[in-house]
Amino acid sequence: MIEKHIINDTDIWVRINPHPVERDNAHIIPNEYFTAIYYRQDPVDASAIGVLMKNEEGQVALFESPVAALAYAVKTLQNII
Repeated sequence: MIEKHIINDTDIWVRINPHPVERDNAHIIPNEYFTAIYYRQDPVDASAIGVLMKNEEGQVALFESPVAALAYAVKTLQNII
């Protein structure tokens, strides 16, 4: 899923990707997380470079829903764009 947002008068695209988790027991949930990548130009353009969102510890930020990933990305980008 890709959404275009205007943050601080700048066009930003946010891509939400599924991130499957392999567990020894398939009944342990969640078995899938989501990550967010942002782009400063339309990612349809092959030259677009995305930046993977990270948490406060510098690790890849994982979310239990695409909505949570998108909300985190937009909130974080408002502070850095």
